[in-house]
Amino acid sequence: MNIDSKLLKSKMALKGYGIKELSEASGLHRDTISNVLNGKTSPSFKVMNSIYFALELTPDEGVDIFLSTDLRDEKEKEGAK
Repeated sequence: MNIDSKLLKSKMALKGYGIKELSEASGLHRDTISNVLNGKTSPSFKVMNSIYFALELTPDEGVDIFLSTDLRDEKEKEGAK
């Protein structure tokens, strides 16, 4: 699952959070947050939930960040194979 890391980083900035601050607010390890931001790992539900509440995201923001893949694009790619 790809996330919208640019949007996540902007929400972090609006809160005044870097990786360290988000780690402290969410209870997640800094490496976990870094890996999610850099696309090295897909976030689990627990990780998404922790970030969601730490940043006080709205439901729409959560969807935009964590479910950013447009399923229509994925379907078109599958059809082209």
